[in-house]
Order: sequence, then structure tokens, then C-alpha cells
Amino acid sequence: MNNKLTRHEVRIKAVQTVFQLIAPLEDITTEDALDFALFAGNDPEEGYAGNVDAYLRELVEGVMAQQATLDQQISQYLTDWTISTIAKIDLTILRIAFYEILFVDNARVPNTVAVNEAIELSKAFSDDKSRNFISGVLAKVLENQA
Repeated sequence: MNNKLTRHEVRIKAVQTVFQLIAPLEDITTEDALDFALFAGNDPEEGYAGNVDAYLRELVEGVMAQQATLDQQISQYLTDWTISTIAKIDLTILRIAFYEILFVDNARVPNTVAVNEAIELSKAFSDDKSRNFISGVLAKVLENQA
């Protein structure tokens, strides 16, 4: 069984992990959230035998550590919305995208890749309205950086 995650799969697992940490149904550690996200979707008999991808850990820990900064940056691009009124899954996707844009070297993850990945994640986790919202916010970010 191949347990090496693609970057896209890493981002999916990061969304699942961060979402658990920002909207917990019970007290959960980062390690528990990572384990749960990694095992989700795998055959329970086989589980997940790989190591936690370093970039997955970087995303999860970075988003959680920089949450206040990320929310402040996201807020600058919101119209008629606040951080507290955004659906938690959409906020999670935006936080990951903003983390990659602000804190990951552009040579490792170009901003356009971070934005495109966020839009792809919104296709998996959100509806059309949310996808358009996320796309609109991130389009403003790219315009601002041009």
C-alpha cells in the first residue's frame, strides 16, 4: 500500500485536521486530529502506515499558530462578512490558502497554486455559493499582490 500523499491530498487532510481543531465536538489534540484525518477514507483493516507528511504537519501547526494573523488578513478582503459569520469549513480553506500565501515561500508554493488548490478544496467541501465566495476573496488577494 502506498501511503505517500500528494500535495493535494495533504491539503485535504489539512482541511480535515484544522476543521476538527477549530470546531471540536470534544477536546482533541493536534495529533489525534491528524490521526483521524489520515485514517479517514482508508480501509480500516489496513489503516494508514505512513508517516505524517512534513508539509501536512507544517500546514496544520502553522495555521493553528498563526490563526489570529490569518483571520486579520482574511478580514481585509471581506465585504458584508466577518470571520465569525463565514462557514467554518470555508474559513478553514481560506486559512490554509492564506497561510500558504503569507508564510510558505513562493518558490515552494506559488500563490496561484495556493489559490487554485483552495478552489479545488472548496469543490470537495463546499457548495457553489461558498466556492464563489472563496474564489472571490482569493482573487482580491492575487490582484492586491500584482
